[in-house]
Amino acid sequence: MKPAKRNISLFAILLVIATVAPLMVLAQSGGGTPSTADAPIKDFDGIIGLLEKAVTWLYTIFFILAVGFILWAAFLYLTAGEDSSKVDKAKKQLINAVIAIVIALVASGVAGIIDTFIRQ
Repeated sequence: MKPAKRNISLFAILLVIATVAPLMVLAQSGGGTPSTADAPIKDFDGIIGLLEKAVTWLYTIFFILAVGFILWAAFLYLTAGEDSSKVDKAKKQLINAVIAIVIALVASGVAGIIDTFIRQ
């Protein structure tokens, strides 16, 4: 591996660890065995609630990663110097990250609209 590729891989690994490590703490349970009375899915609203929680977690993780990509694009831009190809690469990455955030926001709006139609 070239040193530059190794640094990018190391950055990606550290970013994933920094994102996932706090979530592992939230996964700890209070102990004991779960009973059927504690089951979150008892009817259709339980399924919808579980899906809403899953989508909320996915959006949170997505936005954390998007901010990481924006910061990485800023780092690339700052370290590009006078190399126009590196500046173009940083601009493209920044534009792609912003487009991804816009798509995620539109998708969450569509999810809200669909949820309104399902519950009526």
